[in-house]
Amino acid sequence: MTDDLRCRRRIRIAWTVAILTVAVLAILLFPSTEGTLSEIGSNFPMQAIGLTSKAASEEYVYIGGIPIGISIGANGLIVEGQSGVVTQSGEAFPSKDSGIQKGDIIYEVDKEPISSLYILKRTLDDGKGAVTLSVRRKGNSFEAKITPVEDLSGSRRLGLILKEDIGGIGTLTFVTKDGRFGALGHYIQDGETGLKDELNSGKIYPTSVTGVTRGEIGKAGGLQADVNRLLKPLGTITENTLIGIYGDYADKPKGELMRVATKGEAKMGAAQVLTTIDGDEPTLYDIDIVKVISQSEANEKGMVISVRDKRLLEKTGGIVQGMSGSPIIQNGLFIGAVTHVFVQDPTRGYAVHSRFMVDEADAGADFMRYAA
Repeated sequence: MTDDLRCRRRIRIAWTVAILTVAVLAILLFPSTEGTLSEIGSNFPMQAIGLTSKAASEEYVYIGGIPIGISIGANGLIVEGQSGVVTQSGEAFPSKDSGIQKGDIIYEVDKEPISSLYILKRTLDDGKGAVTLSVRRKGNSFEAKITPVEDLSGSRRLGLILKEDIGGIGTLTFVTKDGRFGALGHYIQDGETGLKDELNSGKIYPTSVTGVTRGEIGKAGGLQADVNRLLKPLGTITENTLIGIYGDYADKPKGELMRVATKGEAKMGAAQVLTTIDGDEPTLYDIDIVKVISQSEANEKGMVISVRDKRLLEKTGGIVQGMSGSPIIQNGLFIGAVTHVFVQDPTRGYAVHSRFMVDEADAGADFMRYAA
């Protein structure tokens, strides 16, 4: 073996020993912490070399707490049922044999997209004879043919009860630095038709709380607000998920920039909820975290909270509908959001872990960038 080869071999051995020494020291000095790679938000095995989840996933968002008006639809007209049409010859039921039923979504008439009741009415009145409806039901599409009849005013009618969207109020939870928002902390479901997954597009609007119906044992209370859809939307809804609605925020965030708690940072004990029960300015109220559920997968029931602030108890009785999405703060960290009230005890309710909501918002942003 030449002196040159011996020298190279010694160098390789020295490098190998150095690398092994560093690896051993890293394991000894930086032991692995609780969490999984999916929660850390990385494709690299960081915990194998002792990096903590906090260092790997530290993130800040603009905190919410303001009331929002919500309008969410299904990219078509939602069928609530069939109805009779009063004509010159009596009552008629043009959709009776169409096969269309409650919960169906009509998205085309004679291959023309239909996004509003106004467009549907104009299309029917401008046409003659039967029309072909493109209908979506539980992810599957089919066509139905109906011959509209004229009502007493001369308008052509299908004999269907239809609506464009679902409306309500809730609370904005946060806005990310990338302009994605999260709200509610739970999915939106249409109480009339049962639709849920199909509701995936819409708008959020500025609003102001005008009144409160206090919660009582066995009866949930609620916030009251007027939503003006003629106002400029605050954002566009792109997702309706188990842990809230998400989308693109069009306004400038007004809340404080706050760090998102990582797994294990939410503790039992004192905390505060940021919510609005009068007007449009959020206020902090004292609550207690009475139970923290350690979770590796997103769920809207990750904590149990109890309201103890006398101001909130006097005004609302505890947690009421419309407060869903109100951010929860503990030790300067954004740890979660209100999701549900216990009907038998309105002072108590559930909350979702904040890290899951922020992950969902970030995932939606990544998808939109990929789709573009």
